[in-house]
Amino acid sequence: MDPDRRPSIFSAWDLLPAAGLAILRVFYQWVLPRLSDPVPTHFDALGRANGWTAKAQLPWLVFGLPLAFWLGFLVIGTVLAMTQRNATRARVASAQPLRGTVGLGLSLLMLGALAIPLYGIVCIHIGMAAFMALLVLGLILTVRESSRWIKDSPQGHLYRWGLFYVNPEDPRLWVEKRLGIGWTLNYARPAAWWMTLLLLLPAILALGVLFLMRK
Repeated sequence: MDPDRRPSIFSAWDLLPAAGLAILRVFYQWVLPRLSDPVPTHFDALGRANGWTAKAQLPWLVFGLPLAFWLGFLVIGTVLAMTQRNATRARVASAQPLRGTVGLGLSLLMLGALAIPLYGIVCIHIGMAAFMALLVLGLILTVRESSRWIKDSPQGHLYRWGLFYVNPEDPRLWVEKRLGIGWTLNYARPAAWWMTLLLLLPAILALGVLFLMRK
């Protein structure tokens, strides 16, 4: 690909969510006559149904989530790419690999949810595992592309793993992001670590509460 050519709205990565939706559509048509009405769509830890959805509303749930993510990410990625003057930066900002892999993962997750009434709760576990694997893959590919660009750019040596800005000679705590819109922290400043901890604290507390509730 020409490094100076700005990316189009769609990319080859968008074939993944398109394929996922096509597979989901075929499975949906096959499984729908085999499902009761209403369809069990929520289950407890033991796999017992405790929530149902009418068949007429099922397409909004099954296809709505993958489509909403794909289109939303497409719009946001396109807007972020348009803010970049450099073509390579624009491709990184649009996060095309992440958009493709997560879009596919959500379709597989919905497929697993549809299969629960026929094959058991293990289906959603398989779907979740596939989703998480594709999410991690998308993050790795996007971070790798971002790291490669930042490493080759001016001041690239100031970024650890191509992500975290660390410059002891810069007195600023907040610096403008090199990709996209917004600001990032200068991790050479101790306050940056405290702010990161505060941002992560709600998630840490939530995980702690869930852990204690499981006991």
